Amino acid sequence: MKYKIINDKILLSLQKGDEIFTSINTVVKKENLKFCWLSGIGAFENILLGSYSIEKKDYIKKKFKGEYELTSLVGNVTIKDGKPFIHIHINMSDVECKAYGGHLFSAYITATCEIIIDFLDYELFRKKSKEIGIHLWDLSCG
Repeated sequence: MKYKIINDKILLSLQKGDEIFTSINTVVKKENLKFCWLSGIGAFENILLGSYSIEKKDYIKKKFKGEYELTSLVGNVTIKDGKPFIHIHINMSDVECKAYGGHLFSAYITATCEIIIDFLDYELFRKKSKEIGIHLWDLSCG
């Protein structure tokens, strides 16, 4: 993993074998970031995706083995329970260009992953919604 800060953005380049969340979390902690927007592309494997079920108030998870193109990564970093919380959704495609997408739980880089972290000097907290069952942005803070 390598990164460079330019103004209010971080250019993050992940290398073969890097885990996406571990890498982003390392940068977030090292640079003391509180609110960020993430976007990126790349290639990865050993992917765990999920889709949230409002009825079950839980994620339905699926593992993907093999190598996939990361055609789009979008997400954010906020504060949940006093710690940075990384929330990422992705789209990916296989060798037949079939696309899959969902909430990302983990993935390991096979070639590279290029991510832009756009950060603000602001703390955005999450608060649990009893109705939905997950922690949502709390815009009443700050």
